[in-house]
Amino acid sequence: MTAIFALIENTEKMRKYLFWYLMIIPALLLLWIVLGAANSQMDFQAALKIPFFTVAFLNACLSLLLGGTLKLAGAENERTERAYALYLTILLVIIGNLPGAILSFFLFRSLRFGNLEGELAPKYRWALLPALVFYVLVTVVLLVANIAMWSK
Repeated sequence: MTAIFALIENTEKMRKYLFWYLMIIPALLLLWIVLGAANSQMDFQAALKIPFFTVAFLNACLSLLLGGTLKLAGAENERTERAYALYLTILLVIIGNLPGAILSFFLFRSLRFGNLEGELAPKYRWALLPALVFYVLVTVVLLVANIAMWSK
């Protein structure tokens, strides 16, 4: 049990696990779409017209973008990375990616003793803040699509 707590407290490992989770899961989702399309004897574009595959494709694209932004926030200071980890936790809970939300919460938790001085996103503010707004818009689209798809 102490090994698990030590792992959760290790910021570098949590950062690495979350990044690779955000890179591997989209690859698996895209592979699933390709295999589903091949099984139904249709091409990838035709498969994306199926609502379930469309939502999976949007989730995959969003996860890839979130992983890249995680690297960008990590290149800033710890305050920016901590704020992004909390933002990522909330975003992943909303879209239903609970394993990713747990990993990002543990990253947020491991950064609590970091240096929280300084400005939020001092170097890449011009890229980070518009990306965060875009992610909220995509999350709203995904949330509406999920609600519409599962309420039928």
